[in-house]
Amino acid sequence: MRLLPALVLGLLSLASAEETRLNQIQAIGSHNSYHVAPPKELLETITKFNKSAAAWDYTHPPLPEQLDMGIRQFELDIFADTKGGLFSKPSMLGVARMAGAKDLTFDPEGKLANPGFKVLHVPDIDCWSNAPTLKGALEDMKAWSDKHPGHLPVMILLECKDQPQPPLPTKPEKLTRELLMDLEEEILTAIPKDRILRPDDVRGDSESLREAVLRKGWPTLESLRGKFLFCLDNTDAIRARYLEGNPTLEDRLIFVSAPQDEHPAAAWFKCNDPEREQDRIRKLVQQGFLVRTRSDTNKPDDKMRKAAFESGAQWVSSDLFRPDHKDRVSFGGKTTRANPVSGDAKMKIEP
Repeated sequence: MRLLPALVLGLLSLASAEETRLNQIQAIGSHNSYHVAPPKELLETITKFNKSAAAWDYTHPPLPEQLDMGIRQFELDIFADTKGGLFSKPSMLGVARMAGAKDLTFDPEGKLANPGFKVLHVPDIDCWSNAPTLKGALEDMKAWSDKHPGHLPVMILLECKDQPQPPLPTKPEKLTRELLMDLEEEILTAIPKDRILRPDDVRGDSESLREAVLRKGWPTLESLRGKFLFCLDNTDAIRARYLEGNPTLEDRLIFVSAPQDEHPAAAWFKCNDPEREQDRIRKLVQQGFLVRTRSDTNKPDDKMRKAAFESGAQWVSSDLFRPDHKDRVSFGGKTTRANPVSGDAKMKIEP
């Protein structure tokens, strides 16, 4: 008989864990997750003319290593390259060599020569990447996931880029709606549909995503372990093209940061400034929406980090996530925790 209370408590604890939903977590993410610093000599030369380029002087570990560290939100800047080779010969390699860079290699395996979406920051100049192709990046993450099937769902933020950067010579391809549909197909060549949380999975039989989130809420965390979800970083014409003729994202693969809270696609929002947007983020989270914010921009920022943590944003992106970083951004050494706004402090959230 003495065992009965303990058994009941154990069952209640298990039920609670199974009922924890996606919006009730908070997790650390990485900003520009793929980024590798340009050669030192090139950076020194560039910063003589553009001091802001000093912000490019950071290198993140490969994506699987970040997953090992407990990172559960990633950011990939992507460019279309339908013919292949568009980004394989950056113009600034010559400048780097003239500045004294030795043994300089770029794309030694020739991955940029093939058609497909590419992952980099700025063509020609800040284009070194630990995951140069989108397909390769996703395949690496899928392989890691296969070995760790119980992991927290991984959010992948996609920033689609197509704007030229004069006077740099490479002109990106315009991301038409057709290319955005090709983007979905490329994602599915690396990660199968049943491993992705899609807008349809959340909407169900509701008229809109917004209605589903507000009335039914998000799926349980346990049902989503081992899965991925994709969110569109863009809030510009590219978002408009993706939503064109389909404001509820029916049959689509990617969530968008909706134009307004009342929009039919409202489910997830990008709010990068947790200090200025503190009240808005907390309101969104209290309503049941998902939010991604940032804890720093290029350097440690105690006020920004505190605001990000307290806002309740489910994903807090940082450049300072490595366990060995003296200003590491974490929840007391952990990368995940119960959401302080929508969750319960008693919840145990394992990455």
